[in-house]
Amino acid sequence: MNQAASLLELQRLDLEIAHGKKRLEELPEKQTILDLRHKLRDVSALRHKAGVLVGKLGADLKAHQDEIESLTAKIDAEQVKVMTTSDHRQVASLTREMDGLRRRRDKLEMESLGLMDRIDKATAQSATIDSALEQLAEKEGAAIAQYKSVGGELQTETAGLEAERIALAGSLDSATLADYEAVRESKGGVGVGRLDGDTCSACRMSLPAERISELTSGPDVALCPHCHRLIVVRVGEE
Repeated sequence: MNQAASLLELQRLDLEIAHGKKRLEELPEKQTILDLRHKLRDVSALRHKAGVLVGKLGADLKAHQDEIESLTAKIDAEQVKVMTTSDHRQVASLTREMDGLRRRRDKLEMESLGLMDRIDKATAQSATIDSALEQLAEKEGAAIAQYKSVGGELQTETAGLEAERIALAGSLDSATLADYEAVRESKGGVGVGRLDGDTCSACRMSLPAERISELTSGPDVALCPHCHRLIVVRVGEE
């Protein structure tokens, strides 16, 4: 394969490699994975909040129960005093104090019932969230497996094309290859076109007759006077 033909083949390989990488980047499985991970982050944040709430409610309930236990002990102690004193004024004072302690204990017991109900609901919510997290994790695993399957095939194809490219690039002289690489990088991935009648296949622009004459009377590979990419005037022969 001569230099002109090699350049065109190199451009074809480069475009196929770029297309393969773009397909890999745009695989729907990849977006599915990203969407699932976003949902996992959101649901995990909800799970954390639910866990914090259960912990806080549990701490509040424990504080209530501790105070109820302390109040009960005080009431029992005051009751003993009432039973062992004959001073009516002291009995009346102790009774009032016991009544206050009982009201406080009753209030705490009612609040404790409310806390237990809220803990049950928050715990159930946490269990629901845990189930949702498991389902999302399973879906993510399936999407990753599918992505690896489809993406693996694309990567294998692209790797084969890249191996061909390396071998083909090695057949070009260093100056031509350097010119091609420089133009390709500056021109969005297309570094060479072909003269098709009076048109450059890379930029799709028709060239004036005098330019066509200059190109056809020159070497097989030249520069497009319009887009300044390499242009293969003729493939030629070995």
